[in-house]
Amino acid sequence: MSEFLAVAILVPVAFVVATVFSVLWRERTSQHEARTALASGIALTAWALSVSVLAYRGLFRPRSAASFPPIGINLAVVLVTLAATLAVSGSLRGLLARQSSLIRLHVWRVEGIVFLILMLLGQMPPLWAIPAGMGDILVGTTALWVARDVDTVHGRRRAILWNLLGMLDLIVAVALGVMTSPGPAQIFHTTPTSELVTYFPLALVPTFLVPLAFTLHVVSLWQLLGGTWARR
Repeated sequence: MSEFLAVAILVPVAFVVATVFSVLWRERTSQHEARTALASGIALTAWALSVSVLAYRGLFRPRSAASFPPIGINLAVVLVTLAATLAVSGSLRGLLARQSSLIRLHVWRVEGIVFLILMLLGQMPPLWAIPAGMGDILVGTTALWVARDVDTVHGRRRAILWNLLGMLDLIVAVALGVMTSPGPAQIFHTTPTSELVTYFPLALVPTFLVPLAFTLHVVSLWQLLGGTWARR
């Protein structure tokens, strides 16, 4: 099981880092943007490696049933950091202005099938695995279809709905993960609990993949709804 999870989680993480950097690098039109893309790729790699080491050392596991989940703290800090980075870097916003590329970056979410496999093996509760897994699979398998026509009127509307559903999927997954794991916010006492998500390598999903995916949804939706954004 440990070998299966290592491959099933670490490969998608590496894929996401590589594809995000590829998108940024392909969109560059100046030396300044090239440096921004390169710096972003290095930062993504460092982030992925950092949370991998922290997860391997068990630092995302709750210290006690009364303590606030470390993963929740990490998620809040990361989302604020990503938002601040986008707010101050116009060149990074310019590199993230192509809607089709932003949407295709969510293909990795077919990874949700891993949650269903863990459920069938008795490692994760159905209350969490079914909505989280099926939601991710739906978003991942429709990403290419939504990206194909995003520049048309109907495609734009479809992309707005798709982004909203993708964000809802992530919110539901995080909320159910908290409510089915040991801790002060546990509401559903399932057997098993969702505590496995705090262990390496599965912890990379809520500490790296989820906040990055949520931020990409926000970036895409902001532009689709006509928000001010750096465009060439």
